[in-house]
Amino acid sequence: MATLQTIRNRAGVLVSVIIGLSLLAFILSDLISNNRLFNPGQKTDVAEIAGVSIPIIFFEERVDELTENYKRNTGKESTPDEETSQGIRDQAWETLITDFVVANNLEDIGITVNAEELQDMVVGNNIDPQVMQIPIFKSQTTGQFDPNLVKQFLANMDQDKTGAARLSWVAFEKQLKHSRLLNKYYTLVKKGLYVTSAEAKQFSDDASNLIDIRFVMKKYSDISDSTIAVKDEEIEKYYNQHKYLFQQEASRDIEYVVFDVLPSVQDVEKIKSKMDALKSELETTTEIADFVNRNSDVPYNEKFYSKDSLTPPYDSILFSAEPGFVYGPYIENGVYRLARVMSFKNLPDSVHARHILIAPSEKRTKEQAKILADSLKTIIENGGDFASLALQYSDDKGSANQGGDLKWFKLGMMIKPFEKATFEGKKGDIVIAETNYGYHIIEILEKGTESNKAEIAYINWKIEPSSQTYQGIKTKVYQFAGVNTTKDKFDVAITKEGLTKRLANNLRENDRNIAGLESPREMIRWAYKANKNEISQPFEFQDKFVVAILTEVREKGTADKDQIKEQLISLVRKDKKAEKFTTELKNASSAGTIDKLAQKLNSIVQDATSLNFNSFSLPGIGIEPNVVATSTCIGKGKLSPPVKGNNGVFIIVVTNTSKSQQPEDSKTAKMQLSNDVQTRVDYQAFEALKKLADIKDYRSQWY
Repeated sequence: MATLQTIRNRAGVLVSVIIGLSLLAFILSDLISNNRLFNPGQKTDVAEIAGVSIPIIFFEERVDELTENYKRNTGKESTPDEETSQGIRDQAWETLITDFVVANNLEDIGITVNAEELQDMVVGNNIDPQVMQIPIFKSQTTGQFDPNLVKQFLANMDQDKTGAARLSWVAFEKQLKHSRLLNKYYTLVKKGLYVTSAEAKQFSDDASNLIDIRFVMKKYSDISDSTIAVKDEEIEKYYNQHKYLFQQEASRDIEYVVFDVLPSVQDVEKIKSKMDALKSELETTTEIADFVNRNSDVPYNEKFYSKDSLTPPYDSILFSAEPGFVYGPYIENGVYRLARVMSFKNLPDSVHARHILIAPSEKRTKEQAKILADSLKTIIENGGDFASLALQYSDDKGSANQGGDLKWFKLGMMIKPFEKATFEGKKGDIVIAETNYGYHIIEILEKGTESNKAEIAYINWKIEPSSQTYQGIKTKVYQFAGVNTTKDKFDVAITKEGLTKRLANNLRENDRNIAGLESPREMIRWAYKANKNEISQPFEFQDKFVVAILTEVREKGTADKDQIKEQLISLVRKDKKAEKFTTELKNASSAGTIDKLAQKLNSIVQDATSLNFNSFSLPGIGIEPNVVATSTCIGKGKLSPPVKGNNGVFIIVVTNTSKSQQPEDSKTAKMQLSNDVQTRVDYQAFEALKKLADIKDYRSQWY
């Protein structure tokens, strides 16, 4: 029953973080335990923003603040999982950027949030939505936000001797202030943007003036690419003239092969032999629970199954057997199983019940809880109001407000003693069940239709590779990486061994996902340290090994000409086709009319109706802003000069102009344009400031 985790013997890698006397001590402990400090050659910064270096300790402190905010907002005390933690780190990064790019500079221009304003956001007349979403500030009775709970928290938070409550609240107020500062800034920018009446009128006129056109086009696809030669000097010229088109972020391309760690035939046979040996013991033992717990990957569970919940043909085999019958070993969903039929009972699929929980506590011993539960049961049996008693006494506050009502629940949803009492009892019974939570006084209100169900004890062994198999595959993979040290050798070996090459393109430095791989972060970090065509050492994942080659390196800035050569060839070729078509169309324009032009070119005339200056595409052709713009300027009845478009070169004639039947008035146009501008302000203003700040991101060295 060994697992890969055991085989790899990684238990000693776990790092524990001890909570210190202060937040700084906590952060330092985390950094030291992860070798983030005192590591020669490694940066101590997480970023550089507008020339200012941001220490990793500063960033970690912000992460910790946001983690505490998350715990408070969700009501969870446990450490967030890795996915959530990464989301928090991303949020910390965004707040760090907004602080150093925008927020930290706002006081210089007179934008502040004073104490009175902050108080108004928390307990005043303009409470911030972030405050209203915190679970502890919601009434347990109505589930709605209660401002009195905020006041109560603030009045009592210093009673927490650890200081955690105040630290948490101060961090939260910092976030509130941060949000309000940004809101004020962006509002100020928005107020400075204005759509003039002249702009609105022009937009309205453009939308109302409709144009019908006829056109002839020569499609770029009409000429085969192979007939258009492109010279190196033409590529060079185009590249130098259009560098602004080829700006890029840093990215990497990798190719890789996956070696799955799968159990061998011998591994499966060994597991079967061990299961065969266990079968006779399972047939004779009387200590079923203990036997299963000692010999199964899954603990014993007193569970009853309906026939239709089991997989054929095992459903028929087990339901036709007598108690004590053992079936197996057999394989189901990658697991070797032995199944012993324990008993059969007629049970419902679901039950409707209510309960009162009496839990032991600092103020009540277990014996006192039992006495109180017995007393309440007697009161109820003598006519006491169950709902009122639940509201008064139940320690399950979630159901107490509903008179203890748990609604309908299915078999397998409740803890075992509770389930046994409700599913095996009769409608109307008042019973007491003891669980880990305390004593439950239960009333069975309704029961679903009963059917025959089987209690089955399973011994489950996951079919996993042995240590010998694992080491054999590992040796094979390391030999593959050690021998195939060049791209040519790598490609030849993949073909020779019948492996499948996989691609992961345009990987960004802080990416964390590659399809089909679990937690490939180290592989992405390697791609940013390696040289082009370098072969990696094997990466070990939960059930596989991966060997990768770095096939492309793109740095931030203008793309290297050689990297985009195919794209450049395509663009130059398109320009040369346009030049050729422009000459042909000019020569043919002497025909005088659009129909004669089409006849001369052995082409067809196409129509487009109800175009306006704000249009951007031609029906059936695609996006063609040059064609639309030219159509609004050439006048009715005249052949246009050749127009270079996205899909070909065009000759156009305007056949009709008209006004929209429902012209857009300038007031509506002004509102539309203003809304369009306003919705873009936050993003575009922030992006402009980020560009000026020249942000250097070093997170990949730490995470």
